[in-house]
Amino acid sequence: MVNVRDVTERISTEKELKKQAERLKEQAELLDIADDAILVSDIDGRIMFWNRGAEIRYGWTKEEAIGSDVHELLGTEFPEPLQNIKQKIFSEGRWKGEIVHKSKDGKRLTVDSHWVLRKDVNGSPIAIMEIANDITKYKQTEEALKKAKDSLEIRVAERTAELRVANERLVLELNRRKLIEEMLRKGAERYKNLFENSPLGIYRVNPDGRILMANPTLVRMLGYNSFKEIAASPLKKADYEPTYLKKKIKRKLEKNEKVKGFEAKWRRRDGTVIYVRENAKAIHAADGTVIYYEGTVEDMSEQKKVEEKLESYQRQLRSLASDLSLAEERERRHIATILHDQIGQILAVSKIKLGALINISKDDNLLRDLKELRSYLEQAILHTRSLTFELSPPILYELGLEAALEWLAEQMHEQHGIQYEFENDNQHKPLSDEVRVFLFTAVRELLVNVAKHANAQKVKVTVRRFGDNISIHVADDGIGFSVSNLNSYMNKNKGFGLFSIKERLSHLGGQMEIRAQRGRSSRICLLAPLKI
Repeated sequence: MVNVRDVTERISTEKELKKQAERLKEQAELLDIADDAILVSDIDGRIMFWNRGAEIRYGWTKEEAIGSDVHELLGTEFPEPLQNIKQKIFSEGRWKGEIVHKSKDGKRLTVDSHWVLRKDVNGSPIAIMEIANDITKYKQTEEALKKAKDSLEIRVAERTAELRVANERLVLELNRRKLIEEMLRKGAERYKNLFENSPLGIYRVNPDGRILMANPTLVRMLGYNSFKEIAASPLKKADYEPTYLKKKIKRKLEKNEKVKGFEAKWRRRDGTVIYVRENAKAIHAADGTVIYYEGTVEDMSEQKKVEEKLESYQRQLRSLASDLSLAEERERRHIATILHDQIGQILAVSKIKLGALINISKDDNLLRDLKELRSYLEQAILHTRSLTFELSPPILYELGLEAALEWLAEQMHEQHGIQYEFENDNQHKPLSDEVRVFLFTAVRELLVNVAKHANAQKVKVTVRRFGDNISIHVADDGIGFSVSNLNSYMNKNKGFGLFSIKERLSHLGGQMEIRAQRGRSSRICLLAPLKI
């Protein structure tokens, strides 16, 4: 009796799974145009459905994937034990979080994963649908920004308590970003089938703009209360901002038949504007005429807000770095002034007094000691002058940037034996204090990099006026480096120095160009605005 019942129940379950699979197959055409990977597995973890997005994302074809254990195939890494996740999805009907998958070629992909439990007509669990959005690049960008922020925090903390307080406030704001990201996809409701469960808006519309089909997500996205309301009028998504985008996407569809990742702004029913990313294609009749258009839509409004906040944080970081550089230079100049005007003068007067004592001394032993003491004073004066130039060379303020850069090249030759060539077009180049100090500091950093890393025999510094900008080229005949790998060097002195210069220059309204190749020479160009 028990065995017969078990067999009967199993047959019933298998029939229900087949029915569900048929429904999935009917809706696969729509789901296959989505960028996100969409897959369905039964309760035992065997893959039942594998859309085109999953094939592109992970590399396995539908035929290879279906029937495989989903977590063995993808090598899933969970943020918590899988058993805990299953308990939550069976009790609440859904689960979401960040997990790690491996593609067919072995790459690790961080995905924002949404799981939804599917049930049969009797309410028994039969399958789990997963929608995975690849956020690997976003996480890498987030990590790079965190490394840059951490380095800046250390530098600020070493220099001034005032900047440390400002940086700590910024850190608090950045920590809040994670909370904002976790709130982006809240509010999803339980849907009756795979079509309604999609977090993407799905539509079908005829060439006249009359909507033929829309899921609840799209209805809400456009500000309607029901499908009947939206079906009673032309599809309001046609109200693109700006309006020329409507014609642009239509031309794309008619020409290429398919549009992927098209970003635009839509005007909702109440007049407000949302940011969307759309995938669509045109369905043609046998004679080539368009029957209808269908596609998926993702609301990107919250993500745009986060991106705008990230950009705001980056602007604050660049501004803090600029303020820090100016504060450092002011302090260097202040210390150099003290060394020159006070300590230097005291040493000079002491030398004069000592010379007078030497001239009147009659004791040979005392005379020998006085001459030795004068030698020490001369060394102290020499070191004081050298330190004054290293801290804040007076030539930068007395003779200008070009003379200071030529002095830098001379110093590199004296200290490292590297031959140099300095070229200046001798045109007037008015600069603000901020730009002048930054360019001097940047070129000094580039020359230090040449001395430490390039293994160069010669370096050339060229200064020219280019319209309303100043152009500075630093070229060497060293071993070069790979520009494509520059981001991977951000935790090293050379790479982070170039990254910092580029960010600071961008903040000042300029730009940096790098021409380099591993095993060959390198050439770096700095372009900054003049004070017009």
